Amino acid sequence: MNNDIEHPKDPNKGKSVAGIILLAVGGILLLQQFRIFFIPAHLSLWPLWLIFWGIYIGAKHNYKKASWVLLVALGTVFLITQNINNSDRIVGPLAVIGFGMWLILRRNKHFDPQQWKNDFKGEKWTNWDKKEPFQFEKAETVDYTVKEEGSEIPPVDPYAQKQQQYNTKYSGDDYIDTVSIFGGVNKTILSKQFRGGDIVNIFGGAELDFTQADINGRIIIDITQIFGGTKIIVPSNWQVVSDLAAVFASVDDKRIRSTASVGSEKVLVLKGVSIFAGVDIRSY
Repeated sequence: MNNDIEHPKDPNKGKSVAGIILLAVGGILLLQQFRIFFIPAHLSLWPLWLIFWGIYIGAKHNYKKASWVLLVALGTVFLITQNINNSDRIVGPLAVIGFGMWLILRRNKHFDPQQWKNDFKGEKWTNWDKKEPFQFEKAETVDYTVKEEGSEIPPVDPYAQKQQQYNTKYSGDDYIDTVSIFGGVNKTILSKQFRGGDIVNIFGGAELDFTQADINGRIIIDITQIFGGTKIIVPSNWQVVSDLAAVFASVDDKRIRSTASVGSEKVLVLKGVSIFAGVDIRSY
């Protein structure tokens, strides 16, 4: 398993995009003050910060992270409701419906690129594009011999074997998927092969205790929260890396600084977006 943390190939690219966004927002606000290009002074343009911040996050990660969509959508909703009278009666419910559909479509899409490479490499998939004659499955031979009582072997169900092959590889607490809306979730993970998960908090919170769990290599937890909070308790030998997009939010690491070495093989990566929310990391 690859334990390296992903960084952008060109670190200066993100600074350039951020500078362009600041110039654009500052220019729009300046033009509004001078009433140039017919920009009314009564317009509320503060939601542009959310929109441009989402564009910046998307450009920084080649638009592979879903957090930029959430920021742009939220900024667009605020921009419309702040400047068009009575628009919140329609835009508000539409935003809730859209966010719910986004959560439904986003669930159960857990893709591991490294696992995909391991599953689809080898001689079996080398010549996948070459045409080969179709072969029918051979019919099983039936034994009509009368056997003595007590010596019969129970038949093997081929469908049960195939069903076992299609069963998910995640079991128990190996993967977490919590959704908290106007509530709270408290969970203690006991898995010794934890693989990651998703956390969604909307006006709610989640508390996860990993002190009795274990991981191998680099594990990712994707956090999406609005007006909520997440508390994560990890063992002292884990290394925690935060890659969250925080908007009016904070990631507070209250662990002892010398608990985990830089070269630790147990790396927990926090990704996603936190808006008006916080993430608290602790270890005992």
